[in-house]
Amino acid sequence: MIMLTTTASTTSARPSTNPWMASIYGGIVSGLIAAASGLLLGTNLPALYVLAFFLIGIGPVLGYQLAAGKLGQDWKSLIGGVIGFVLPVLSSIILWPLLVWAFNRTLAFGKLWLGSLLGFILGIAVFLVVGMMIGQDPSWVGPGWALLWAFWGATSAAFMASAGRE
Repeated sequence: MIMLTTTASTTSARPSTNPWMASIYGGIVSGLIAAASGLLLGTNLPALYVLAFFLIGIGPVLGYQLAAGKLGQDWKSLIGGVIGFVLPVLSSIILWPLLVWAFNRTLAFGKLWLGSLLGFILGIAVFLVVGMMIGQDPSWVGPGWALLWAFWGATSAAFMASAGRE
């Protein structure tokens, strides 16, 4: 009997990453970077806007790393997130999960792709709901843009937390 309890207590010693915390962190980081890119769009500095837009791709990766307690330990995933966010729509659906998976093979590609696809659909839905609620005033586009990528980042980070095979 004692041997059975000792074996049972040591087999489940692996801590897992909380998807809720990864979702919160990924949404906050992606939303803040998207808000910064939205604010930079009105300036006369297109290079900074493009840089901020590419950095939206690291939001879910940073959120996952913050939740897992591995901030800054996996630079290849961050590089994959930046490079994978080159094309506006195709990047978040196809290129981003492919490159993040290619640079970090401990994550499952199917879950990365599904999280990115569901996050993009959820972000578009939130963007359109905000647009319908506010109406004719064009000032909703900036916060709607930030919310679109915040919801994408939150969903992608949550799926990244569940996709770990470590």
